[in-house]
Amino acid sequence: MKLVNFSLVAALLLSLVSPAAAQEQPAEMTKERYLKYLEQFSAGDEHYADIYDDNVIFYHAPQFGVLRGKQAILDLYRKIWQQVKETVTARTVVVDPKHGLIAAELSTKLVATGDGVKMPSGVLNRGDVLISEGTVYYELKNGRIALIRSSIEGTRVVRKEATEK
Repeated sequence: MKLVNFSLVAALLLSLVSPAAAQEQPAEMTKERYLKYLEQFSAGDEHYADIYDDNVIFYHAPQFGVLRGKQAILDLYRKIWQQVKETVTARTVVVDPKHGLIAAELSTKLVATGDGVKMPSGVLNRGDVLISEGTVYYELKNGRIALIRSSIEGTRVVRKEATEK
């Protein structure tokens, strides 16, 4: 009679009864993990969304309203990135995993890749740059971003013609 490894059997049964229990738990949020998220986002790497809770809510009002779920955010940025190259740079980042919060002062640079790009501040043409400064607040759930809110401190547009003179 063979001896059965009960811990292996128990793990197998647990994974069959509760598949979620067998999944890897998300890592704790750290400043480094958040900066990696910004790096992936700025590179257009859709793995940036891996840091989101499945039911993430993004208050992107008034321009785009309220986005619900990872897919809605991915779809929005796919559309935006067809018209601009976006780079987000952190000035200050405070991560408080104990209270489930992140506050980040960010600078966003959008470079128009074609003519006639409609933005709240006006129309951009190829090479024009829109720079906005603001603060983004995140709420965390199980180490993932579950809520995103932002405030914009200011924006400016640098026209391509102005930089060529």
